[in-house]
Amino acid sequence: MSDVSNFLDALKLVRTVNCFLAMVGVYIGAYMAWVEPVYYSPVVTAMAAFFVCAAGNILNDVADIEIDRVNRPERVLVRGTISRTRAINMTVVFALTAVVLALAVNITVTIVVVVALGLLLLYNLRLKKIPVLGNITVAVLSALTFLTGGWAVNHSWVFDLPGPLIPAVFAFFFHLVREILKDVEDIEGDRRAGVETLPQIIGVSRSLLIAIGLFFILVVLTYIPILTGWFGRAYEIITVYIVDLPLLLLLILVWGNPSPRMLRSGSYALKAGMALGLLALLLA
Repeated sequence: MSDVSNFLDALKLVRTVNCFLAMVGVYIGAYMAWVEPVYYSPVVTAMAAFFVCAAGNILNDVADIEIDRVNRPERVLVRGTISRTRAINMTVVFALTAVVLALAVNITVTIVVVVALGLLLLYNLRLKKIPVLGNITVAVLSALTFLTGGWAVNHSWVFDLPGPLIPAVFAFFFHLVREILKDVEDIEGDRRAGVETLPQIIGVSRSLLIAIGLFFILVVLTYIPILTGWFGRAYEIITVYIVDLPLLLLLILVWGNPSPRMLRSGSYALKAGMALGLLALLLA
């Protein structure tokens, strides 16, 4: 029973769902860049993305133990079910695995994986303590997922339209909005740990207004593939009517009532919206 419990705790530490979403992002980026179906390089690159994401998530929990004692007391490292030393060892193993997998694809993917791991380390050691810059770093890393999928199969089409650049831009704005929301949600723990974030500088209400403004820009951007005829009806239905408009309304409601429950609901809804957005792109 203890082995099962340890395995489940390891999955929680890794945040498996987030890592699988990263894998899907790589596949979509590859799908939008290939001329004919390719399987080896997207699959191997997606696996590398999983391990990059896993290493980053564990490193984040290691760096945030004191903050999580306030904001996330249910986290594995806070509860002590996995030791800090073991978590660091897992981070190193996962990072090396990601690099080895990237080397099996091509030099560009390898460079991106190394850069991503470097940014994750820099983020957790320094950048997350710099208001806005830490949020932008996370958003850039999420956008890189799609571009890396493109680089895995076809370098020349990565920045052509329609191509991987489209979901990369969407991911950037989506994650930037969610990062601001999470900063509002975690404001007390961040303040106690001496981590200065946007909501502490300009206030909760203004931060949420910025998040709403960024999401509105995203909504406008998601209309472009519809207006140009790049993507079909399935994309329009999922993106506009199931993701964009309900989430925009929810963010406005969160701004009007930024209670812990509403902020948590907004964060979870944005995460669900990411998954639905990936589905929309697969059906586009």
